Amino acid sequence: MKYNEPQLKKMMKRGFDCLTVDEVISIDILNFIRTIHLNKQDFYSARFDTQYFGDREMTFKKEANCLIGHCRVSFKDEDKVIDYLFTENGYELMSEILGGASCFPG
Repeated sequence: MKYNEPQLKKMMKRGFDCLTVDEVISIDILNFIRTIHLNKQDFYSARFDTQYFGDREMTFKKEANCLIGHCRVSFKDEDKVIDYLFTENGYELMSEILGGASCFPG
C-alpha cells in the first residue's frame, strides 16, 4: 500500500472499533512511515529498530543506507506472524513479494 496521508486520515476517522485487523495494521505501518516524514528524517540513511508492544506486537527494522525495511507483526494469542517490507513510500506483504517463501525465521 502506498503512503497516502488523506487515505490514512480517512481510515483513522472511522474509529478503531470499526476497522478490520488488516486495516489496523495498515494504519500502524503507515503511521510509522508518517512519523519518519514528519521528523524530516532521511529514510535512506536512517537506521530503525522500533518495537510496539501489546496484543499485536510490531517491530520495524531497517539498516542505515538501505532502501527497504522489515516490519514483523506478531499476534500473541494466535501464534501468528506476518512480515512486511516497507519503504518511505509504503509497504507490501513479504509473502506476496517472495511468492510464499520467507527469508526471516519465525
